[in-house]
Amino acid sequence: MGLEDPRQGGDGAVLWPAAGTDVFDSGRLPVPGPLGEVAAHYWWVTWRRAERVPFRQQVLSHPVTHLTVEAAEGGVLHGLPVPAALVHGLVTRVFTVDLPVAGRVAGLAFHPGGLAALLGRGVADLTGTVVPAREVLGDVVGPLTRDVLAEDDDAARRDVLAGHLSEVLAPRLDAVRADEGYRTVRDAVALMRRREHVTLATVAEQVHVSVRTLQRLFARYVGASPLWVLRRHRLQDAVAALDAGRGQDLAALAASLGFADHAHLTRAFTAVVGVPPSRYRGS
Repeated sequence: MGLEDPRQGGDGAVLWPAAGTDVFDSGRLPVPGPLGEVAAHYWWVTWRRAERVPFRQQVLSHPVTHLTVEAAEGGVLHGLPVPAALVHGLVTRVFTVDLPVAGRVAGLAFHPGGLAALLGRGVADLTGTVVPAREVLGDVVGPLTRDVLAEDDDAARRDVLAGHLSEVLAPRLDAVRADEGYRTVRDAVALMRRREHVTLATVAEQVHVSVRTLQRLFARYVGASPLWVLRRHRLQDAVAALDAGRGQDLAALAASLGFADHAHLTRAFTAVVGVPPSRYRGS
């Protein structure tokens, strides 16, 4: 996902957010014009940590992909040389990065399915990867890194990033707007974010497709199953509740999120986050 908005969660639930209070500065801006068909928002984060104090950032991210321009002291992020323009595929587990001493990221978060609609192809091959943007979006993003980093403020960086991606979108805009599969995925994800929808059957019914069709569409447009997306949103809700101090009664929290019981929540939470909710709550 990139290092998106660590204080507010950006496109995910930041784990142990208090640890980064003095490390990060971050925010987001809307995207202009037709680019909103595929991109949700522009975001940025800068950081500087104490040189002798390692810092690991962990995020339980949403089912989205990102286009980023990244720079850092030491010249390496995600195992890749930076400064660079990168595409981040869907992250199915916890996104984890050990931060260099200082750096910055400017990014565009796509809507769920937005990158697939823009490219006119499935994005399952990008799941769990970070790759140079040119490999995905072509030569139009060649000067993107230079142009973004040349700007002094994030409104200008947003405009540069949006301008380059708009060149990719322009010849595809009509196809994106006519893409019924993409619209179905976005509608389904919007429903999944609401707690009253806790089964795939109810979501599929609301978007007027079968569960099998929903599975096929998510594989192409999101790069993960719809059940994974549904469970990810419930886990993000659990993290948010625990961070806000609302998880004292874990049985009640589990019921409110659609888990069968406290034990099911604990197993799902531990499998992804690495610690049970009772331990996360007390950390």
